[in-house]
Amino acid sequence: MRLFVAIGFDPPTKQAIIAVQDELRAVAAGGTFTLAENLHLTLAFLGECYADQRAAAEEAMDGQVFEPFDIAFDRTGRFRAQGGDTWWLGLDASRDLARLQTGLVKTLDAAGLPVDRRLFRPHLTLARRVHSTVSPWPVTPITARVDRILLMDSSRVDGRLAYTTLHVRAACQ
Repeated sequence: MRLFVAIGFDPPTKQAIIAVQDELRAVAAGGTFTLAENLHLTLAFLGECYADQRAAAEEAMDGQVFEPFDIAFDRTGRFRAQGGDTWWLGLDASRDLARLQTGLVKTLDAAGLPVDRRLFRPHLTLARRVHSTVSPWPVTPITARVDRILLMDSSRVDGRLAYTTLHVRAACQ
């Protein structure tokens, strides 16, 4: 299993994100755009894991105590790459988001899981391998409610990237 912990979004939030994707699509020469059902914000990437590591990840998630909070995407950006850029929708890490992500990573690490150690730069991938001369732009803030975190499995199904929810940890109400 190729696992990661993420924040998922409700249909209205996904529609607002897709509208930004459509703006990018209109000025892009090609690219692979993230499917609506795959839109997410990664909190921790674990990579290839065994069943016992999945169980440990679920336990680590269940140990997170957080109340629902909002995040707001407010800009596009890109990571430059030779074969085309990766475009993303960005946000600043609020205190609640930073606390959740840091606590989760510490717990996953303490459980001996292979957590990606890169600096947390919260973003949502809009598209990969995009060729465009347009510069990143600010967007009307897209507010999303964070009321759960998801353990996701990444796999290829009929040649398409598919994310499957394996476990959900809801916020305290």
